[in-house]
Amino acid sequence: MKFSVNKDSFQTAVLKAERMTGKNLSLPVLRCVLLSAEKDSVVIRATNLDLGIEVTVPAQVQQTGVVAVPADILGSLLSSSGNGGTLTVEQEGSHITVTTTHSTTNISTYPREDFPLLPKVNDTEMFIVVGKEFATALRSVVWAASMASIKPELSSVYVYGNGDELVCVATDSFRLAEKRVRAKTGKEFESVLIPLKNSIELIRYTEGLSGDIAFFGDTHQIASKTEDTYITSRVIDGVFPDYKQIIPKEHSTEAVVLKQDLSDTLKQLRIFSDQFNKLTLTINPKLKECVLKTTNNDVGDSTVTLDAALTGESAEMHFNHAYILDALQAIHTDSAALNLSGVGKPLTIRSVGDTSFLYIVMPMNR
Repeated sequence: MKFSVNKDSFQTAVLKAERMTGKNLSLPVLRCVLLSAEKDSVVIRATNLDLGIEVTVPAQVQQTGVVAVPADILGSLLSSSGNGGTLTVEQEGSHITVTTTHSTTNISTYPREDFPLLPKVNDTEMFIVVGKEFATALRSVVWAASMASIKPELSSVYVYGNGDELVCVATDSFRLAEKRVRAKTGKEFESVLIPLKNSIELIRYTEGLSGDIAFFGDTHQIASKTEDTYITSRVIDGVFPDYKQIIPKEHSTEAVVLKQDLSDTLKQLRIFSDQFNKLTLTINPKLKECVLKTTNNDVGDSTVTLDAALTGESAEMHFNHAYILDALQAIHTDSAALNLSGVGKPLTIRSVGDTSFLYIVMPMNR
């Protein structure tokens, strides 16, 4: 195998693929990228058995071939060898030689026969969505997914179609985030559960894409292809909780606050929070007071009265202040509405002027 390629384009592709390599003691070849020189291009492949990617880069191919190269070694070499120019990669026995204008480097290779094939899904179209909007939808909810893997359906993002909308939902059973974006969904598409780690990579893959992107899949995989990149992700075989049952149909108390004021207040209050991040939220429309308080017996306590537009009944409940602060990253308007529906009922947070985002936080019993 021998090919010449633009150094910057090749580096970008290798680093993109490197993120999807894996560490598997029983299959060490997963730490590699598979370089395939084919006609007038080079295809860089990588997989960790959960995610897979193929990136195609134009190249002058003198000799076709396939070789598995450690991704971290190749990526580090490319990142430290300057910008621009052309480099040549040539396979010689059990190593490749990477030649630039000023250097020649030999890198040991792995048996390419051990590299697993990337799964190819069928042509069943799930949905078409603007790439950066899909990234926004995933980014708006991934932080609410469970970090534990005991219940795989909770450590994933639930994606389903609802008319002309694509809905992304994540929950760890203590809080839940839902984001809706415009999309075209296929008739046979019902829902899919994308693992949390894979969702994060899909954000990186789609956030720079301003045009439409189509996703295809089946019961085991979801995949997408752009002009130069193919990506595939395993999906979870499970049932997501029927979360719509816990969404309050109406509320008895509302506080509309400036997002920045709430964010600054929560950051101040966390200095004095206890090990459970307990926050006491008191809303009294008659007294025109929205009061937030945290107490730590070893540090002290802090009470802040927040400027807010208040309506409804008086209420006092306890919440994890970190859960409320997390929600603000997904609110892109100036104001947020905090809604309560009675003792023991969840707190609902919405973006004022944007109905596409919904967040629910369960109260603390202690």
